[in-house]
Amino acid sequence: MRATIKDVAKLAGVSPSTVTRVIQNSSAISQKTKDLVRKAMTELNYHPNLNARSLVSSYTQVIGLILPDDSDVFYQNPFFPTVLRGISQVAADHNYAIQISTGKNEAQRLEAISQMVYGQRVDGLIFLYSKPDDPLVQLAIQHNFPFLILGKADSPFISLVDNDNIQAGFEATNYFINKGYKNIAFVAGNKELVVSQDRYLGYKNALKSHNIPLDENKVRFVSGFLLEDSSYKISKKFLKQDLEAIVTTDTSVAEGVVKYLNEANIKLQIISFDSVKPKLDIDAYVDVHAIKLGRVAFNTLHQIISDNKQGKQVCYRRVIPHTITEL
Repeated sequence: MRATIKDVAKLAGVSPSTVTRVIQNSSAISQKTKDLVRKAMTELNYHPNLNARSLVSSYTQVIGLILPDDSDVFYQNPFFPTVLRGISQVAADHNYAIQISTGKNEAQRLEAISQMVYGQRVDGLIFLYSKPDDPLVQLAIQHNFPFLILGKADSPFISLVDNDNIQAGFEATNYFINKGYKNIAFVAGNKELVVSQDRYLGYKNALKSHNIPLDENKVRFVSGFLLEDSSYKISKKFLKQDLEAIVTTDTSVAEGVVKYLNEANIKLQIISFDSVKPKLDIDAYVDVHAIKLGRVAFNTLHQIISDNKQGKQVCYRRVIPHTITEL
């Protein structure tokens, strides 16, 4: 026989209405009581009927995640699964489910997000990328729908959670300059993404601050189904220059570069960006703390959803610090 709210209340020593408020994650209930009730729910294997709850509370208890244009990148780059893990951990604490929006092209993705927004299938959206003049973001803005960008927004009135990627790019490049290197290449992912442009700007700023001329022949952006394949092919063409070190903007890109260097028996210093310790023969990486990004992103969106229900409009801009780790 399935457990009921009354069973949970009896085991936890609280009233059924308190159990309901815990399920709704009411701020009026203390954390101690929430923990007590959730423990009872676990022991009784009780699962609230979220569909019934949404009819009463007008919450769906679902958030939508919007993937980049090239959703293959989502599965290739360890950053995205790690962010998703952070989001999922906190979402579970709030009894939220996650719906991932996909599409082969922008038109399909726009249709998918339209169904989410118009059909009120989710309470809010997290965009797992950032690019200028995004029609998907514009749709959410036009309908005053709760959302945030995991990345840099092109408007000061859009909520976001991000690293300071300009500063991170600067420090990654400075890491090599401080070691006495001047011939430093830069290899990044999709040029259209703001994160690639920001890290590139940081690279340029670091060179400029040390009076090192920018040589665009040492700069490459790659895209495609497999970034490591693209960066491998590009490496064969341009890493024959007189180089000392390479800044790469993520592990997928670094994989292709390392593969070519190993085959060519060339030894260069490499730094990359990641959220977990890379299993690559590189010298250092910029840890962007993706799990924390995901956790903060959900908590921030949850607050935006609550604000929206109360008719409030607050812009949240939260920056997660990065660290450089030597390997």
